[in-house]
Amino acid sequence: MDNRCSLDLNLLRAFVLIMRERSITRAARRLSIGQPALSHALARLRAEVGDELFVRAGRRMEPTALALALFEAVAPALDRIDGSVAAMRAFDPTTAERIFSVGMSEDLQLAFLPAIVSALAGRMPNARLAVRHADYLGAADLLDRGDVSMVVGYLDRLPAAAKVRRIATVGYRVVGDAGGGAVETLEQYCARRHVLVTFAGDMVGYIDETLARLGVGRRIALSLASFAVLPAVLRGSGCLATVPDYLADALAGRAGLCAGALPFESPDFDISIAWRLTADGDPAERLLRDLIVEVTGGRAAADA
Repeated sequence: MDNRCSLDLNLLRAFVLIMRERSITRAARRLSIGQPALSHALARLRAEVGDELFVRAGRRMEPTALALALFEAVAPALDRIDGSVAAMRAFDPTTAERIFSVGMSEDLQLAFLPAIVSALAGRMPNARLAVRHADYLGAADLLDRGDVSMVVGYLDRLPAAAKVRRIATVGYRVVGDAGGGAVETLEQYCARRHVLVTFAGDMVGYIDETLARLGVGRRIALSLASFAVLPAVLRGSGCLATVPDYLADALAGRAGLCAGALPFESPDFDISIAWRLTADGDPAERLLRDLIVEVTGGRAAADA
């Protein structure tokens, strides 16, 4: 007796995309098919497995217990199939035409994106790059939904099937307007007004945790959600901002600010690159991953 599964792979692909999008409309758009066609495919799969798979919860489609179990088993397998097929295709970087979708934190974009774009144009001239903002709060969802094939930055949590490569461990430096005066001591640092960039929208950053352990504190005069306006805010204000060292160097070089070492031991954090299993064996994706690691100064081990 043949007990092998006879489910149509296309039904399973549709199911996986609905799971990731939790929306028939968005999943149909991703598949470039009409919503009725995708609804019909879902109805066929429901009949095959004898389960509703999804129930409505407002505007979202919430999975049943069987859907969760099916997704856990099927999604990694489909990713491996897609990755193997991509790896078998002939690849010539000088002629290949690709659109890469990459999630990257804003600080890395400001510091490294110009060099990444230039290097990619030199190695893969017909490639195009679509960059999405990806902070540590949203990077995992972007990757899990397939909105991007890779994410770069401080990555706090990731989908179980994602592959990860550490790029570097980095610290912080302090930046400010040239007319604000040097900061040479911890007392001088704490006495100045500070600008904090945080995606959490609060008044506490990693540096404040370090200062608290030293028994001191600083005054946050302004909290921002974006690094982009930092140069305009710092010029002429007398304020300081403590930012990742690579961004401090970029701001000092391009925005006319002064950068210096912190007057205490800097905390550090890892920046990493993570990618979907579907992209693991794709030579074009590997080229871009290696290029990003090279430009951002990573000396970690090559892709495992």
